[in-house]
Amino acid sequence: MKISVPILLCLALAGCLKTPGKGPWSKATGAEEHERLMWQAIHDKKWNEVENHIAATFTATDTHGRSYDRAAWIEHWKRMDIRDFSLGEFTIQPNGPDMVVTYEMHLRGEESGQPTPDVAVRVVSVWQQLKHGWVMITQTTTTSGA
Repeated sequence: MKISVPILLCLALAGCLKTPGKGPWSKATGAEEHERLMWQAIHDKKWNEVENHIAATFTATDTHGRSYDRAAWIEHWKRMDIRDFSLGEFTIQPNGPDMVVTYEMHLRGEESGQPTPDVAVRVVSVWQQLKHGWVMITQTTTTSGA
């Protein structure tokens, strides 16, 4: 029995590819964990993971009142180089198939090569459960009193 070179190449490559649904996202059990995974993916510049967990109709508002659609929000974070971040004071409220997540985030980094001031913000995100997993459908940030 002969096996062609293209078939061998496909079989070899298949072993190197990641299988969808594997890894920390598929093992996440709650909205807080999804939020932490999202920020870790942004920090690590794992844009495929970010894109896979943002709804097509995603909207966001930042602390300056600027609105973003999905593409603009992802591009905003691609311009950032997050050096350090921490999340805390989580509150999770279920709402049907959705989870409303509020928390405080401290962030330090650079934007377009320029250092940004350390910021503390309050974040509200809404995650929705779909057949293939959870996606973030909206997020808004406000300046924190901390």
